[in-house]
Amino acid sequence: MLHMGWMIALALLLPLGFGLWLDRRLGTGLLFFFVGASIGILAATVIAVRIAGRQIEALGMPSQTAPATGEKQEEGKEDTA
Repeated sequence: MLHMGWMIALALLLPLGFGLWLDRRLGTGLLFFFVGASIGILAATVIAVRIAGRQIEALGMPSQTAPATGEKQEEGKEDTA
């Protein structure tokens, strides 16, 4: 979980810092700051979902693969519809 925290922090702070640097360099107000924040939030979300998915698989928890109808099919029986 510590690894996940560092990855999320870096995914947020690097684009944010780069956007702030670009704003100061180009004199564009906070335009690139907000672009960097958006990219950072998106990247952090993707990283968190991937790491959480790997942890769930490592713990051996069952995946959510129920049929689309919401009913569970019994083994050996096919859907006749």
